[in-house]
Amino acid sequence: RRTPLTHPAHFHLPLLEVEHFRTIYNIFVAVLCIFVLRAVVVDFIDNECIVLDFEVLIFAFGRLHMALLAWLVMFLYTLLVPYKVLQIWARSLETLQLPTAVTVIAAAVLLIGHATVLGFYPVYTVISQPFGPASCFVIILEQLRFLMKIHSFLREIAPPILRARSNDGKMGLPPFSTYLYFLFCPTLIYRENYPRTPHVRWRYVIENFAKFLGCLFYGSLLFKCLSIPIFSNMNKQPLTLRRLVLSVFNATLPALYLVLLMFFCFFHCWLNAFAEMLRFADRGFYKDWWNATSFPTFFRTWNVVVHDWLYYYIYQDLLWVFKAKAQSVALLSTFIISGVVHEYAFTLCFGFFYPFTLPFSIVVVLEGMFYSTFTHGNKRPNSNILFWTYLLLGLALQFCLQSLEWYSQIHCPVQKSTFWMKVTTHFWSCYSSAITTPS
Repeated sequence: RRTPLTHPAHFHLPLLEVEHFRTIYNIFVAVLCIFVLRAVVVDFIDNECIVLDFEVLIFAFGRLHMALLAWLVMFLYTLLVPYKVLQIWARSLETLQLPTAVTVIAAAVLLIGHATVLGFYPVYTVISQPFGPASCFVIILEQLRFLMKIHSFLREIAPPILRARSNDGKMGLPPFSTYLYFLFCPTLIYRENYPRTPHVRWRYVIENFAKFLGCLFYGSLLFKCLSIPIFSNMNKQPLTLRRLVLSVFNATLPALYLVLLMFFCFFHCWLNAFAEMLRFADRGFYKDWWNATSFPTFFRTWNVVVHDWLYYYIYQDLLWVFKAKAQSVALLSTFIISGVVHEYAFTLCFGFFYPFTLPFSIVVVLEGMFYSTFTHGNKRPNSNILFWTYLLLGLALQFCLQSLEWYSQIHCPVQKSTFWMKVTTHFWSCYSSAITTPS
């Protein structure tokens, strides 16, 4: 396997040190000022006083304290159980003269039990308590992060232990502090040593956390000004085909803003803040995805942290299973697994099942095959324009349909909740009597 964290250009992406990106950042800050000014002026006209409304944020992060408590339980469980299981397994290899296959099966059973507990507890917590959607994402995304980190840790540690046993060598485990550091550092690929910076720039850490909080407030204003007024009143007028199509196109701007905001908020501010605190030198959390000319290129550069994990532990393993003879099958399987996990997170956090990411993942693979076959990998002058057009339409469609589904749960509440009602789209049945086509 190619070891990550080795290329010097992969260490740092000074996004805001580039003058052009700093200008774009300033434009977004100016737009934020306009939204704040709009909220202040409207509040002053309506109430004759200035009140900044945090209602959207309060709703989104509802019961955050319980979500953090659930995170603490998952963290302690992940911190103690996998390392202890690996420690017991390594000692049994030294003291018991059991066949390697027996010890591997025993360890696999214990780890499957661990994954079952870590898989069941967050789901039960999210379903049983009325969390806000953002609080749900805190629990579910952290659950996925812990599972991916555990998988990487065990995959990187177990083979050397087995090789040491076969060669009658010493089967030493990494220090517990190394495992603890790995659980917090912003990477999903385990290594015993990472490149480190000489010191911590605490001002840089504070600035990134402040920008992160500012992005949350920015996002709440976007929902309040551009999303809620459009979709919250969809049931008050007949939903004609024209109105439905216009809703999709009207969702383009808020969807674009929210995606760019999410990218800057998490991939730049949050991950860089933690990397700086931990002196983690590899800052290659993303690449120049905005220059992509196809969706496969976009997914390789948008989220490098998850892409590396999928590449090393899913795609390469599938190539090994298929003996490198079915590269397209391995690629399609990797995208399907990624799409299923995305649907799992969206379903639990939004409270409804609206499959969009999984079909989109399949389309991405087919588009990549078509692009490679008919263009031979050559970049055409307008490829980036076409990519952005398709991306904006896809984001607008997903944002619009999921918003309509969200409000259909409010406008047309289900009297008797069944499993079938939870996994079927409620929007079409809610508005079916109102959808009309112009004569």
